[in-house]
Parts: sequence; structure tokens; C-alpha cells
Amino acid sequence: MPALAIARDYDAVLFDLDGVLVPRRSGGPGSPRTGVEAFPGSIAWVRELREAGLRTAIVSGDPEGTAVVAGAGLTNLFDAGVDGPGGVPAPGRYLEAARRLGVEPGRTIVVGDLPADMAAGRAGEFGLVIGVDREACGTELAEHGADLVVADLGELLAAATDDVHRAGPRGHRLVAAARRILAASGDYPIEPWRIVEHVYNPGFIEQTETLFAVANGFLGMRGSFDEGEPSYRPSTLLNGFHETWPIVYPENAHGFATTGQTIVPVPDGTAVRLFVDDDPVTCETTEVREFERVLDMRRGVLERTVVFQLADGRRFRLLTTRFVSLAQRHLAGIRFELTALDAPGRVVISSELVTRRARTETAAFDPRQTRALDDAALRPDGDREDGVRVIRAYRTARSALRVAAGMDHEFDPGLLTHVRTRLDGRRAYVVFEAEAQPGRTVTLTKWLGYHYGPDTDTDLGERVAMTLHRARSAGYPASLAAHEDEVRAFWDRSDVVWEGSPAAQKALRFSLFSIMQATLRAEGHGMPAKGLTGTGYEGHYFWDTEVYVLPFLVHTSPDVARSLLMHRVRMLPDARRRAAEVGCAGALFPWRTIGGDEASAYYAAGTAQYHIDADIAYAVDQYVRVTGDTDLLFRHGAELLVETARMWAHLGFFCDRRDGQFVIHKVTGPDEYTTVVDNNLFTNLMAAENLRLAADAVERVRAESPRDHRRLVDRTGLRAGEVETWRRAAEKIYIPYDEQADVHLQDDSFMDQKPWDFAGMSREKYPLLLHFHPLVIYRHRVIKQADVVFATVLLPERFTAEERRRIFEHYDPLTTGDSSLSECVQAIAAADIGKYRTAEEYLVDAAAIDIADTAGNLRDGIHIASAGGTWLALVYAFAGYRWRSPVPEFSPILPTRAGRLRFPLRIRGSVFQVDIEEHRVTYSVLDGDPVTARHCGTEFTAGPGLPVSFAGHYRTHDAGPGAT
Repeated sequence: MPALAIARDYDAVLFDLDGVLVPRRSGGPGSPRTGVEAFPGSIAWVRELREAGLRTAIVSGDPEGTAVVAGAGLTNLFDAGVDGPGGVPAPGRYLEAARRLGVEPGRTIVVGDLPADMAAGRAGEFGLVIGVDREACGTELAEHGADLVVADLGELLAAATDDVHRAGPRGHRLVAAARRILAASGDYPIEPWRIVEHVYNPGFIEQTETLFAVANGFLGMRGSFDEGEPSYRPSTLLNGFHETWPIVYPENAHGFATTGQTIVPVPDGTAVRLFVDDDPVTCETTEVREFERVLDMRRGVLERTVVFQLADGRRFRLLTTRFVSLAQRHLAGIRFELTALDAPGRVVISSELVTRRARTETAAFDPRQTRALDDAALRPDGDREDGVRVIRAYRTARSALRVAAGMDHEFDPGLLTHVRTRLDGRRAYVVFEAEAQPGRTVTLTKWLGYHYGPDTDTDLGERVAMTLHRARSAGYPASLAAHEDEVRAFWDRSDVVWEGSPAAQKALRFSLFSIMQATLRAEGHGMPAKGLTGTGYEGHYFWDTEVYVLPFLVHTSPDVARSLLMHRVRMLPDARRRAAEVGCAGALFPWRTIGGDEASAYYAAGTAQYHIDADIAYAVDQYVRVTGDTDLLFRHGAELLVETARMWAHLGFFCDRRDGQFVIHKVTGPDEYTTVVDNNLFTNLMAAENLRLAADAVERVRAESPRDHRRLVDRTGLRAGEVETWRRAAEKIYIPYDEQADVHLQDDSFMDQKPWDFAGMSREKYPLLLHFHPLVIYRHRVIKQADVVFATVLLPERFTAEERRRIFEHYDPLTTGDSSLSECVQAIAAADIGKYRTAEEYLVDAAAIDIADTAGNLRDGIHIASAGGTWLALVYAFAGYRWRSPVPEFSPILPTRAGRLRFPLRIRGSVFQVDIEEHRVTYSVLDGDPVTARHCGTEFTAGPGLPVSFAGHYRTHDAGPGAT
């Protein structure tokens, strides 16, 4: 029911608050309602209605209704509100709302979620009554007067057709978000610094193992329960530790990838099992009287408190604390504190190191998951046992890697007795016993250490022993404090403050926290697509790092950004070899990899994505320009730029049929639903940028550091004339354009494909890659993720403002959002052309990808690239930040759900703070030299103690009916 059609017959829509716009109060009357999150589909439809010219009002039986709406940042989306006492809804409330809007009931729609709402709407003789079926009561809603029943108001959004091109997240994503918000409401309250679970909820075990994971970029532990059960896929992961396997093709061809790589879980030390009178005590076997689990993002610590009640009535409180150290990246610590509350008991605590069996299921139909490895992936390589310390070593069967994992313990011998230490094939046990007395807490501290390296490393066990020894020598409080200091330093230089919406603030901080856990101590390695929170995508490194996450790190933790770029530099020999395998000069980086070799067996959506070379070159340029670190450019980056430019110069050619323009054929752009095409626009433009950057770098190194230039020539064999060829190719790059549609083409043949039937597509059929053969998708005009639109975001200066508008309006309705990498890009592009309503919808969708599991695969790990994209969407879309100009530029505007945004950027060593309020924007230098920038075109310079403010109106423009 598109809003434009509604506007022909109606003037206004009245929304019940609870159950329609926000989840119903979970704790009963009087329970707090701070930080209530609105259903995305409902808000999207409200905005669509107002854009069509309809007026809107809220009708609530909650005296705090107006405050709830304000707290959710939605006040400016409604023209009136009627609060009242609780009880059965009466027509009078709706009639009063219609009176305040100045509309007739017969030309007004009522929307509610209770049978009583339907009856009230019918009794008031309103023109249309819509029921929202949140609790499987659709028949009852219809019986009480609903003219139309929907599961979520997102179903009523205009579909993309030839006549109606609605921008914004697809309805199926909005409906999925509503379902998960409903499922989580009450059990997972909104707190700006903490992920909190208030009840034991076995239905969310898969998701919470990911949400409550702790990691540092090198070592990660999923958020499984300490007692080991119930569980979905408990595991401990090390960045880069993997097994290889031969890729078998029934029909092989030259240059196909030959070696698969899959991250391998290492011995998991999170299990500390509890027995009372020899019976296991778990959330499955024992009554749970109290439960709270908290991921404290401010401290980087996972805590859980459980009160178990045994069958005989005795109660025991268990408090566990877990952290993976940012100060010592090979170390994790667990503290286990048990207190008998009302009666003594004989308890046994079994601390374990578990080498789990390989998964039995496969990911045959979901490439986002990992693959099964056989039980021989890890082979025992020796054990060391010394009292309460155990160190176990393993080596991989094929990848020539060795790992050592160890556990050690601290305890009070007066309260806890070490009974035995036992090792078998898959488990090591260190068992303790105690007579727990009421009011006396029994404490066990468990240390875990992990080291790995090539199988020639024979001292890994010694390194683990040293890690454990240092932890015991420092003690738990000091080790935890050192870790918390590092977390605090991260927030000091990275935190984004979002005032006005606790839900948005929490989701944003979780995104930044996830990046911290995925990268901060990854030195020597890349960034797995899921970080170390799960095995999704097999632990591979993709373009995600350079395009989505590096911008945040460049501006907040440049040393981490440099480390990740150096990992690519060290991969150059493998990239040169891969280029030769596929018949190219220079270097071609693998689309997905861990060890450096291409691991994608599907070349059409893997190797053909040559644009990864340009993505990495683009990241090098951004890092050097923002940080001023010419050392990386001169000593390493220039060589990378030269070799990637050579690849492009060889891959493309100057085409006589295109008037001598430089064309690039048989490539795949970011949109993996359109593969192996000629002249993908994103690829061509990024290749041109790569070629130009390489030419500029060579000339700059020659002029500023002759010594480094000589070394560059020696290492690359740089030939006379190459730089001129690169410049000519960049200048003459072919840009596909459709004169009939008056828009840039995604590729030469994109417009020749059959349109996809979006209107007739069931939301259960998304993502399309899980329900349709690739050839079906390839022959249609349908987009997985932003492609041409992404080019306008990364290289905005290559398009006029009008061209960017036409591109977004043409391609956005064709985009499914089947990739988590799309919404953040679409948010930036929407804001760039003034579609702030759409931009905010995309921003909310991007931020909710994990916190609300809107993609439905949170169980496989956090979407780290989307987490980085959330920062991009906020800073690029709503602060209007652009770094490619001679000086930084800002065009700020607040989302409707924000009362204030404040964030730091590190620009050439200075800490530059941007503070956006509704009527003022202030730029400050908190540390370092003065910074010159532009605010909405006006140049200014801020220095330490000399902030610069600009008065104005910095609020999105969709507050009133008819606004865009």
C-alpha cells in the first residue's frame, strides 16, 4: 500500500505507540523505558507517509508516551500526540488525535496491534483500520475490525517498480529487524556502554556466542558459557592460524586457485565446569534463579552472574570474569568465583583445555560460512604437565603450522584443593575440590596462553610458559588493569558520542568495539572478515580491511592501520606470483586469503574482482595523506603502487573501437550478482586512480628521496616509459554511459539484462544467492551491493552533483542489500544528494546488522566491515567529512534521532574534534598543531585552545509532511 496511493484517499495516520512503533513495556507498569528502540519498518513507513504529504500522530495509553518518543529521537516525525491512562483503548483517544490534526475520522487511518485498538478504530468510524500482528493474533485482529493485517509496517512500503523507485533498505530487512527487536526486548536492555543479557535464554545461544566474544586481534574467544553447556560452536581462534586443503575441480583450468585455506580453532580454555555433590551444575541441568551476562565495552571485559538452585533448595552464586588482553596479546584471563548462599556443599571445579572435534556440517549452500575439516586438521605434538599448569602442542596436517596452548591457575590452598591433573586425547583437566561454606567465596584464577608459528618453531611451549609465568607474577588485578588501560586509550581516541538515542549510541559503540577486538593487536596479520568472533568466511582476509575498516583506523589508530597495510606489503611476493598465474604483469592480490595464496575457488566472484588491487592502493593513499607518513610511502607503498599499476596496464588496453580509450574486460566489480563483464565502471575508475597514484608516487620519491627511488628501481625493475603509460591510461580510461537513461552504466551490458521482479519476490527468497542459481541472477538487472554508487562515494570528484543524484536514484532501487557491505555506502550516497531520510534508514540498518542480527547469520561471527561502515556512514554521511580535498571538508547535519554528535579525527598527528549540535558546529584541536579545514565551503583554522564554531540549523530536512 504505497503512501502515494494512501494520500489520494486519506489525510492522516494515527499510530498506537506500544507494539506498533516500539516494543511493548516488558516489565509491567512503572518499569523504566529509557532507550527504547523503534521498529525500523514502522519508522520507514512513517517517513514515507510524510513524504507523500500525510500528517501523523501518536496515540498512547502510556502517560510517558511523549517522553518515550522523544527518547527514541522521533518527535519530529509526528505532528501531534495524545497520551492517556492505561486500560482498554477507547475511540476518544483516536478522535482527539484527529481533532488536533484537523482531519476528519473518515479520512484518517488508525494503526494498532491489539484487538481493542481495532475495535476502537471501528467504533470511531475511521476510514481504515490496520492491525500489526506482532504476536500471531491476526485472525483476532480481523475479527475485531481490522481492514488490513500485516506482520510489520515495513510490508506497506512502496515496492521498486518501473513507476515507483523507493530508496532505502528493502522491506525484508526491516521486517527481520522488527522480529529480532521483539525477541530481544526486555531480555537485552539498552545501555550505552554494555551489552546486557538479563535472563538465561537458550533460544539465543547461537547469537550470544558471537555477541559476547572477547578478542584482541590476535586471540579471540567466543562467548560460550564457562561450564561448557549449552553451546553452539564454542571456540578459541588465532588470527592466521589455518589449515590448507586441495581445491578439487571436476573440470580444472589453468590459473584456477589450487589451495583452500580455513581457520582452525585451537584448544579452547574457556571451560571451567562445576559439580556439586558430583552432579554437573549448568543452565541446562539446574534451576536458574538469577542470571546476568554483561559485555562491558568500556573495560573490554565479559562478566556473568548466575544463581543456581539445586533440587534440595541449596543456592550457589557463580561470578565469572573473562578478558583477552590488549596489553599482552598472547594472554587471556578468567576468574571463577563461587559462593554458597545458604548451605554448605562439596564442590568440584574442573578447569579444562579442550581440543574439539571438527564440525560435521558443511557450507555447501552458504558461502558465508566455513567448511568442515577432518579430525586430522590438528595433530598432537607433545604435552607438558607441571602441577596445575598444562601446555599442549599441535601441528597442522598440511599448512606447516604449529601451535602451543597452555593453562595455569592461581587459588587459595586454604579454600581450594588441587585434586588431580589429567590429559587425554582431546581434553586436559585440572581438577579442584572444596567444601563451600555459606558466605565464603571460593576463587579460581585461570590463565591461558597461546603462541603459534611455522612448524620449524620448536620453542612455542617455552613461549607459552613465559606468558603464563608473567601473568602469574603480575597477578590478576594488575593484568586486568593493564588491559583496561589499553581499552580506555582506545576509547579516548575513538569514541563517537551520539546524544538523543541510547539504542543508536549502543549500536555505534558496539561497532567500534568490534573493530578494536578485530584489529588492535593483529600486528603481522590481516583482519578476518568476522574478526575472531566466529569462523564465518573461513577466517579469510578480503578487501573489507582496506575499504571499510582502514578509514576508521587511519583517523583514530594510525599505527594499527600501518600494521595492516604492511601485512599487504609483505604479501607482495605472493601477489606477483598470482599475477603471473593469471597471465598478468605486476602483482594481483588474492580476493580471499589467509596465507597469501588465492583461496577463492569461484573465479567469477573471486579472482575476477581485480579491483582489490586498486582498493589497496586507495587505502595506501588515504593513509599517507591523512597521517603524513611518507616513510611508508617511500620505503614500501611506492613498490606496491608500481606493481599494482603494472597489473592494470597489462590487464587493460587502448581500444580502437572506443576511440583509443583504455578499456578493461572480463572483470567483476563489487556487485557479485553481475560477474565477468566488460568495463565495470567501479573497476575502471579505481584502476585509473591506482595508475595515477603510482605515477605520482614514483615522481615524488624521485624528487624527495633519491636513495629510496634507486631502491625502488632496483626492486621493481622500473622501466623508462612505464610512468607515462600509466598516466595516459588513467587519463583515457573508458567510462561507460547510457545516453538513453542518462546515467553511468555499471558495465557495458548491464542495461541489456532482464529486470528483476522485485515486486513479486517473497522476502523469504533473500538473500538471492541462497535461492537461485548464479546464472539466473547474472542474467537479470539486480545488484547485491552498491557498485556504481560506491564509485561516487570513493571518488566523488569524478562525478558532478547531478550525476551522483541520477546514479543513486537509478541504482539504489535495484540493490537488494544481500551484502552487509552495502547499507553504509548507500547511506553516504543518499546524504550526499540530500536524501537524509533514506540515509538515516540505511545508517540504522547498518548499525543493526549484528546488534539485531538483521542478516540472520550472527552465529557465524560479527560483520567487521559493516562495523567499520557504520563509522563511515556517520562521519561521511552526517558529518559530511571528505578527506580527498586539499584540506578536510565538512558539511554536517544531524540525523533525526541525534541531538548531538561528537567524534575525534587524527589528522597529520593532531587530534581534531568535531562537535555537531542542532544550532552550532564546533571544531577543536585537542592535541597537536593547528588544523585548517572547510565548513560548508568556508575555510577556517582551529588550534589548541582556539576552537571555531559555526551557528546555523544542522538538522535533517524531513520533519514535516511533504519534505524530502
